[in-house]
Order: sequence, then structure tokens, then C-alpha cells
Amino acid sequence: MNTTKKTSKKQIIENYLLTEIVNGHFKIGDQIPSELELSKKFNFGRQTVHSALSDLALMGIIERTPGKGSFVSRHPVNRNIQKKKSFTEDMQSIGMVPGSQLLEFKIIKAKEVPEVAKELKIEASEELYALVRLRTGNNTPIALQYTYIPRKFIEHFDLSVLDKSLESYIESLGYDITGFLTRLRAMEGNEDQLRILQTTNRAILNSISIRYVDTTIPFYYTSSFYRSDLYEYTFSSFN
Repeated sequence: MNTTKKTSKKQIIENYLLTEIVNGHFKIGDQIPSELELSKKFNFGRQTVHSALSDLALMGIIERTPGKGSFVSRHPVNRNIQKKKSFTEDMQSIGMVPGSQLLEFKIIKAKEVPEVAKELKIEASEELYALVRLRTGNNTPIALQYTYIPRKFIEHFDLSVLDKSLESYIESLGYDITGFLTRLRAMEGNEDQLRILQTTNRAILNSISIRYVDTTIPFYYTSSFYRSDLYEYTFSSFN
């Protein structure tokens, strides 16, 4: 996972529009700014804007009508990021059978993933469990997840639990997940991600999630890449 990649101009536009939809500035059926308006607003080329809108259209978030413009067709997803729910709980809530396949497990130094270390507030010399899992619903690939857990929290990791809920395993060890932070962005999947997720749709959703214990202690970090045609998030905004 490349955690230092600079946000592209296209992603800046996508993230702006997603945020506007999240905050209710654009509701379902509303027309969003035109390519020309967005080009002027960000001082980006029309082709960049066109590519960003095309990605959002592929994700089903907007619908583009020739001669009329682009309209919000739905909110990005069917899950509220204000609520602490695991992937397993999400699948069960809609009647799907959750699944998990461990693709990689290793112990690394935090210095190998500096941005993760920063989010977890640990020293570069500390060790992390690094997990890569394919998450499925009814045996269909839905998400590719990269998870990092400081080794100091779990002395002996039981790999046999990883076909179920990681969060349930953590809670069984006596930890209480009391807080979470989630960030979302639209992006283009790379060839490996598309192959593992068994999709040709390059538009995917990336979710960065940090879980906390005792409110302020970061316990683990997960970067998830979701198929936008199969997984939906619901965004909420509170004043």
C-alpha cells in the first residue's frame, strides 16, 4: 500500500463533490456544478474535471445527461460512517453471509509505514502486525483490507479468528473499542486490486478507519478498498 501518494487533481474534485453530497449541499436529484464551473473553481483543466465526473458516474453517485448536466443519483453508500459497525455486522444486517480470506500476515517495523505509525502514535522502531484480507459477502469479493495493529497490544495473535470479525476478536481479549475515525475518498483501483476484487470497474472507494480504546488510544488502522458497484456508504452530518 502506498501511503505517501499525493492527492491528484482528479481526486480533489471527487472528494469535494462527495463532501458536498455528504453535507447535504447536493441532494438526490440536484444538479451539480458543470465541468466549466468546476474547472474555473479549482483552476484545473476540463479533461481533469471530466475524468473526475466520469468516475463518480461509474460509481453511480451521479448521472450525466447529455445537454442537461450531471445530477446526484444516490448517496455514495448504504452505511452510516457515524456508527461503529464492522464489515461482518454490515453484511449480516443485509442478510449476506460475511467471509474473510487472509492473503498476507507479517510483522513489520512501524518505520515501513510512516503515515500509519503517525496515525497510531507509535515510534518508528515499534513492531506492527500487518494483515491483508479479502472480505466477501455471499462469497463475492467486496473489499480488500490492509490492517495494522501495534504488536504491544496483542502478544500472540490467533490467526484462526481472521475468517470472522477482527473487532470481535479484539474485544474478546478484553479491549473495549470506544471510538473511531473514518475518512473516505474516491479513487482509481490498481491492477492488483481490481484482479483480487474481480472487477473491471476502476472506480473504487477507499476508507481509512482508525479504532480507539479508552477514547484516545489508537488501537488499529485499516485501509479498505471497496468495490463501488457492490458496497455503499451512507454519510451523515451533524451540527
